[in-house]
Parts: sequence; structure tokens; C-alpha cells
Amino acid sequence: MSKVLVVCFSRSGTTRAIGAALAERLHADFEVITEPVDRSGPLGYLRSLADAVFTRSVHIEESRRDVANYDVVVVGTPVWAGTISAPVRAWLAIHRRKLPHVAFFCTQQMRGDAKVFREMTKLAGKQPVARCALTARLDAQAKQRFIEIFVDRIERTLARIDNLEWAV
Repeated sequence: MSKVLVVCFSRSGTTRAIGAALAERLHADFEVITEPVDRSGPLGYLRSLADAVFTRSVHIEESRRDVANYDVVVVGTPVWAGTISAPVRAWLAIHRRKLPHVAFFCTQQMRGDAKVFREMTKLAGKQPVARCALTARLDAQAKQRFIEIFVDRIERTLARIDNLEWAV
């Protein structure tokens, strides 16, 4: 049976809620990227924007799980100023060499997903098996449709992985 890890960072809780729902749907382990910096409130928002715009390095807490133990790692980020969040950038840089197959999702107010997915692909060093961008203006039914398509693509990849393991 394939193993999946869903990992994400969330300043406001939106990305975390999507990540938790994906983990439940995929029967996956779930991990939230944490850091010692407080990003709550107006000052946290401004710090987050500055970190994103100036691509500043940030310190994140050590992961509890080893990504090498998974078949697919689903990585989620909020879009900050049209770019990837600084904590997810740091996480991908740390885990790049050990990442198996990857899938990406992002949450955004308006747009920026194309640039974010290019950045995530470059940082991960591999093409994602699936991508999903969720915009705040989408209603619940539309979000659910996007999530189901995303999950279906990941599950098809997992089925191929399982078939390859049985063929060996």
C-alpha cells in the first residue's frame, strides 16, 4: 500500500484546513510546517510579505517525518505577494534530495498559482504529478470539485506505483 504525506504551511488557517482535508481523503499522514517566528496579526502579515518579496531565508522547525518513507508528498502553500510562502520555500530546500513523487496545492486570494507552481517545481527538483490552486472567491462546491480532481490524479499515480511494486 502506497504511503502519502501531506505537508503545508498556513498563516491564517486556510491552507492548513485544505491540507487536513486532503490528508483525510488520501488516508495520508499530515504535517504542518512550523517556525519560531510569530506571523499573526498585522506585523506578521507584513513580515510574511517582506519574506516573500525579498525571498528571505527563514528558519523552520525540524520535520517530524522522513519524506523518504513516502511514495508521494503533497506540499501546500499560501500565495504571498504572488509567490511561494517563505516557510514552504525553506522546507522544499531542506527536503529536495529526499523527495519522492510530489504534488502541489496552493491557496490564494486572486492569482499567482502559475508562478508558485514553477517555483515549487524548481525547488523540489521534479515535476509534480498533480497541482491544485484554490482561490478564495470559489464557492464550496467548486473547491470540492477541484479537490476531487486533484485527489483523483494523485490516486492514479499511487495505483501506478503499486502496480510497479507488484511487477517487480
